Amino acid sequence: MGTVYGRNNKLWIGYKEADGTRKYSPTKFTVGQEPKARKLLDAIERRIQAAAEIGDAALGPLTVKRYLARWIEDRRLRKVASAGDDETRLQRHAVPELGALVLAEVRPSHIRSLVRNLKAKVGQGRAQLAPRTVRHVYGVLHRMFEDAVADELIESNPCAIKRGELPAKIDKDPTWRSGAVFTREEVEQLISDERIPEDRRVFYAIAFLGGLRTGEVSALRFRAYDASIKPLGRLLVAASFDTRTRLEKSVKTGKPREAPIHPTLARVLAAWKLGGWERTIGHAPRLDDIVVPKQDGRNRDAHFVLYWFRRDCEVLGLRQRRQYDSRRTFISLAQADGARKDILRWITHGPEGDIVSAYTTLPWTTLCEEVAKLKIRLREGRLLVLPKVGNSDGAAENLLQPLLQTRRVNPERSVLSALSTSSGSVPDGIRTRVTGLKGQRPGPLDDGDHESRGNRTPDPRLKRPVLYRLNSRSINFRYSVVAPRASGESSPEAYTRTARLGNRELERDSQRTSARENWL
Repeated sequence: MGTVYGRNNKLWIGYKEADGTRKYSPTKFTVGQEPKARKLLDAIERRIQAAAEIGDAALGPLTVKRYLARWIEDRRLRKVASAGDDETRLQRHAVPELGALVLAEVRPSHIRSLVRNLKAKVGQGRAQLAPRTVRHVYGVLHRMFEDAVADELIESNPCAIKRGELPAKIDKDPTWRSGAVFTREEVEQLISDERIPEDRRVFYAIAFLGGLRTGEVSALRFRAYDASIKPLGRLLVAASFDTRTRLEKSVKTGKPREAPIHPTLARVLAAWKLGGWERTIGHAPRLDDIVVPKQDGRNRDAHFVLYWFRRDCEVLGLRQRRQYDSRRTFISLAQADGARKDILRWITHGPEGDIVSAYTTLPWTTLCEEVAKLKIRLREGRLLVLPKVGNSDGAAENLLQPLLQTRRVNPERSVLSALSTSSGSVPDGIRTRVTGLKGQRPGPLDDGDHESRGNRTPDPRLKRPVLYRLNSRSINFRYSVVAPRASGESSPEAYTRTARLGNRELERDSQRTSARENWL
């Protein structure tokens, strides 16, 4: 129990510290103001008792570092999502300067000195701080000292600095935000291209056409999806998946909102619900099932989504950006198409916190009209990748050759096409001269000597060649060639030639022959 006594018209108080030592100190009160002095003494004794309950009395007065450890532990027990980030910020930036100070002795001058030292480290370099980092550190400190006041450990919060001490709310790189948006064509490609699996295309469609955050899309369940409402269906956004705690929580603003389903998104969700979800998961969706889950049916965390989003952008040849930029894209493209900013805010963030917004309920048709202005469509059809055709040197041996296309043949190469033709037909790969047509002069060699000529025009007298598959054994075979007719000759002379094909050449020739058979 402390004491209050007077000395030379001033009031003094005496009390016992946490370590048991007796301490006497003057107050600002004069004789006759004993009730106020007693009230001050009671506050000091409560603070000493609270400090003794929190810390070890043998360690001496409670310091900022010791209280921080207890404060972070309490936040983790209360499942505060930012507890880990808060601890990292303070341990890295505040504890080196404030950690050794007694908690009750921290003054606004200490906080101001810390903020100025952190501001001196702000810059665009890799080892420098972002302006938002300084503001975050100050914000966490302010919250910690507010809790210390509530715990009766200090009388007032020392985080009270002058206006202008904190840096402005700007990005570390002021130029990056202008490029953190997707074009209309890129959005259509992300939600339409079949090189991206269907489940991820559905996820991107909800994010880009609904304006939902990543955690909100991950927590979306079929019971929140109502396609029967007119003129557009409705998504009830009431939960968000927290990657840190692996739990679903309320949305960031704490206020559920309703988002109209864009006509293009309606098509995507309808096809997904009718068959895509079952093909991916293995059973028909139920009301409590997640709309776009992982393969095991659980929520998609932010790291999982970002990893595959970057991979998909790489596959499509798109510049790398954050998946969270889908919200910025939705708002930007919708306003470019004529949507009202205030109504878009209602859809993406919900009503504002003022009293007028609390008494305001916009008509559903008004919300739908603004969302429908966004001009995003699905790209129809399938993307066909056509192979290039090798015409000259056989570099692309496995590619399909057009029918009756002539390839130049190297006379030193023993690989010959195994085509047995009827009278008047010409085997592929043989240099020929077409003669004997009434009223026409002999033409040049039509074997692809000139690349600018393209494929040769087939002789109308040629019949459909009969193709034979060669086996892998060495064989002898005969074929006929129609030779050029000299002046005065009445009929072409048939030449024969025998070639022996090795095993390796036959395997390659067999592959080309098989491809031609499939094409025919």
